[in-house]
Amino acid sequence: MTELSALNAFIALLGYFAAAALVDNPTIGRVRLQKYGFLITGFLFILCGLLRESVSSNWLILLYFITSFFGQVGPNCTTFLIPAEIFPTVGRTVCHGISASAGKVGALLAAVLFHFATESGMFFICGWCALMAYAVTFVTIPDVTTLDLFEIDKKWLLAMDGREKEYVGPASHEEYLSYYEKKRL
Repeated sequence: MTELSALNAFIALLGYFAAAALVDNPTIGRVRLQKYGFLITGFLFILCGLLRESVSSNWLILLYFITSFFGQVGPNCTTFLIPAEIFPTVGRTVCHGISASAGKVGALLAAVLFHFATESGMFFICGWCALMAYAVTFVTIPDVTTLDLFEIDKKWLLAMDGREKEYVGPASHEEYLSYYEKKRL
């Protein structure tokens, strides 16, 4: 069992190295890493829940290791990077703190729910939560990987002053908007 834990930690470390190599790549970026990390881990956890009774434990362990890798490449890397970039400097620490607190509440809920869940149920809970996180990321999170953070500040300062329409910089370009913002325009 100790060897499997060590192997899982090593696979997670490989995921962190992969994240470090990919996170600043403008064709991949933070939001894609987060979305696809949630999507892959969600499907794999649901697959583990579905197959738990019908496949050997070796196959489940392999699937779990793969979820560990993609969890580290995606959400574990990006859930602290994205909030540090998408909020304006004026409120960045407060908004980042709220985001981190929401993550802690989710971890608390998981700890409570896992106490009452079956082993297969835990896989399903993790899978569906990851898929919901994918949907939230897809709809609400803008990808500002290559955007100068000063542009976000300029846009938000004008918006807070009631002059959002006056901003004409790159932070309003479609490539830097969330799905929700694009549909709202």
